Amino acid sequence: MSERRESDQQAPALIRRGWFQGIVIALLLTSTAIVALYLSIVPLLNNWLPPLLDRLVAPGSHLQIRSLTRQQFAVDELEIQPAPGVLIQIRNAELNYHGTGLLQGKADSLIAETLRIHVTAGDDAPSQSSSALPPGIDVDLPLVTELMDLPVDDIRVESLEIDTPDISARLTGSLQPEHWGISGDLRLPHIQEAVAINLQLQRNEEGNAELLAMLSQQESLLAQLWTGLTQTEDTSDARIRLEADLSKIQNSLPQMADLPLKGQQVLIEGKLNSPAQARWPEDLIADLTATLTTRKSVISENMSVQPAGVAFSVRRSATDDDWNALLAAQPIAASIRTSTDGQMSNWKATTPGQALTATCTPGADSCRLRGSLSAQLSGLSTTRITLEPEGVWTAAGASFITLPVSVSYQQPAQQELPEWKMTGNGRFNAEISDTGQWSIASDDGLVLNTEIAPWQGWAVSPLTVSVLQNLMVKGSLDDNRHVQARDLRLKIAPFTATSKEQDARLRFAPSHLGCDPGDIDLQDLANGLLGNCTLSARLNDSDWGLWPIPDISLSGPVTITMDDIRERVDASLDLTAANGEIHFRTRAEHDLLSGNGSLQWHLTDASLDWMALGLADMANLTSVQLLNGHLSGQGWLDWQSSENGFELTPDMMLRADGVGLIYDNSITLEEWNAMLALRRPQQGEYQLDAQLSGSKLDSGIPLTNLLARTQTRFPEDFSYFEVDVYEIHTDLLGGRIYAPEIHYDSRKDVNAFGIRLDHLQLSQIAAIEKEAGIKATGLLDGMLPIVLTKEGPMVPGGNLFARDPGGTIKYQDESADALAQADQSVGMAMELLQNFQYDELQSGVRYQPDGQLNLSLQFEGKNPDFFDGQKTHLNVNLDYNLLDLLESLRIANDVIEKVEQKYK
Repeated sequence: MSERRESDQQAPALIRRGWFQGIVIALLLTSTAIVALYLSIVPLLNNWLPPLLDRLVAPGSHLQIRSLTRQQFAVDELEIQPAPGVLIQIRNAELNYHGTGLLQGKADSLIAETLRIHVTAGDDAPSQSSSALPPGIDVDLPLVTELMDLPVDDIRVESLEIDTPDISARLTGSLQPEHWGISGDLRLPHIQEAVAINLQLQRNEEGNAELLAMLSQQESLLAQLWTGLTQTEDTSDARIRLEADLSKIQNSLPQMADLPLKGQQVLIEGKLNSPAQARWPEDLIADLTATLTTRKSVISENMSVQPAGVAFSVRRSATDDDWNALLAAQPIAASIRTSTDGQMSNWKATTPGQALTATCTPGADSCRLRGSLSAQLSGLSTTRITLEPEGVWTAAGASFITLPVSVSYQQPAQQELPEWKMTGNGRFNAEISDTGQWSIASDDGLVLNTEIAPWQGWAVSPLTVSVLQNLMVKGSLDDNRHVQARDLRLKIAPFTATSKEQDARLRFAPSHLGCDPGDIDLQDLANGLLGNCTLSARLNDSDWGLWPIPDISLSGPVTITMDDIRERVDASLDLTAANGEIHFRTRAEHDLLSGNGSLQWHLTDASLDWMALGLADMANLTSVQLLNGHLSGQGWLDWQSSENGFELTPDMMLRADGVGLIYDNSITLEEWNAMLALRRPQQGEYQLDAQLSGSKLDSGIPLTNLLARTQTRFPEDFSYFEVDVYEIHTDLLGGRIYAPEIHYDSRKDVNAFGIRLDHLQLSQIAAIEKEAGIKATGLLDGMLPIVLTKEGPMVPGGNLFARDPGGTIKYQDESADALAQADQSVGMAMELLQNFQYDELQSGVRYQPDGQLNLSLQFEGKNPDFFDGQKTHLNVNLDYNLLDLLESLRIANDVIEKVEQKYK
């Protein structure tokens, strides 16, 4: 019993000891498990988190945890790729905290040795066109001071590296509840040296946020932005002031350093107000002004621009008001020096105060524009231009602008130019639809009225020129390579030019130059505009003194080609004149680069009739009465540019057929033909080869079957000419006159040659004056030396001889009987000549430029009825005025009337 009782007493103790041991073992096991779990959590996280980041955050993400304690979480490396081409890397980052703060969602500090953001590719997402932008933007403005209350009291990044294709930055950052600061260096495109940046965001004494941003380079401040924010839960007010030193910025940027205009300063200041939850721009209130000033700029050695300024302001005082914008410019003045032929000229370009205003609806979906722009250039001449644009822009629908234009130009008289002035007005309309279709149009275009002062005796009536009348150009914003244009025209209204000194009047008809571009490729703009043009110019019947000028019209296509290898003008023009009787067809081309070109022309049969040509007065003015004939021709004319101007190379032919005319009522031509050929072999002398032939030339004594072949040569400067007559002959008085060869040189005061006379029939010579009562037979030969002087032609001493066996002379007339009765010796001569049979006859011939002709006749023969046929010598001197004789013969023979009747 006692043993049993003893055992019963020991059992509870054993139970108590086993329970304690169990607890100890459990605690040991738990401690061991906790220690094991603590020691293994970092490896577990390093194994589990990277796949999760790769799957849930971004492919390619990587995490390496260094340690995790109850007061610190440390990461050796974290890499995340949130988007293609974007890599975020964090090196040696530590998050420090304590238990109580961590439970409250707060941490003490976050320190990162390196934060790197690397961007290797841009955003390829297509941007929206301006026509697709929404009419407004919904915004929800946060309280900046609340954003500064981060869950971490102190955030520091020792090295913040940002690398993109265009920008790189090496910064340090510190974020605290009362102050944020970021500073470092920026590498911007096209800037050789780094730009220092300093961003500061802090709370001021009133608890509001202030932002200060500064950009500097080499300890020189480039730009500074200050913004003060006053915010409540319902509204935000911002005061803004931005200052930029343009002169220093231009020196830093190579592209801006080369700009001719030198900037001084940019200043933007004003206020913005917006509800916290708003729709911009409807709920936005603004009062902003931007001012840009420039300093004196030396554009070049001969041009400088004075300091100036431009201001742009945007104002809206209440949400119910419209937006008002104003762009205003201070007067701008520029000095320009030019040189012409060694003479310096000073010019001044000025623009008075310019202004452009815009009034927009609260939602800025519709704006009405209005402005006034003007400029003036004064110097040797004065030019003014004024633009007064008005228009309406809408975000949805068509927008348009109307542009009235006025111009004026005044040119004082100069050495080679008269005084003249021009004023012009025009109105152009531009429109663009919400789909991007645009057009520019004008009904009247630009109308220019010109007045030219009398100059060198000439006066021109007021001249009106219309440019771009009925203009229509249209295209699409979606196609920046092609536009369509309707016929572009320049028209000149009729005007008259008169000269009292010359007693001349030129009457110009309406003329125009029009181009029909059609579909224009903007990359080939010049050819598109000028590749298909038409010229039409006309001169009405005019007069120059007593001389009439026929109507002349010139029309046809003109093409101007301009590309990388060619700059040339091609034209196919038709010239018609004189009631359409004269018709030229031409084809011309000219290379603008080399200065070379050519002209091909063809003249169709033109009637040689003053009445048909509308030039009836020319008969009296020229003393030439055209009765019949036609004129035609064709040829080429090439020209090459040289240091002395242009070298011409002609290859032309002109011919006249069936010409009949009367000159000075003294000479008639019947059935004449002419062929002229002008050439210039091997760039030497000009050569004019001519062949003339005619049925008859009658100045009282008819010449028939005429033929002449000549060559005329003259140098490039046309200072003289030489003529070689290779063949010339004509039939005269039953015989023939010809010259073996003739050479004429215009440089000589005297030129001489000889002509031969063969088989002249005395019977026809005696028949010249039928009323003289002389009959003769026999043939004459001889040689006449011709001397050409400045006073006219002369024959110093020629000789005629009768051919064997001689002939007879019979002179019986009432005048001869009267002479015989008056003087015995003359009576004997008259009796001898009543039937004189000569076997020898010769005559000396002398002729003076004034028309005096002397014939010294020597006869040897007999009269069977005089002194029983004794051989007799007879000398006779005859003096005539040949010109008077020919005139009397023309009158006596009705030469003029007969020819006129022939061609009627």
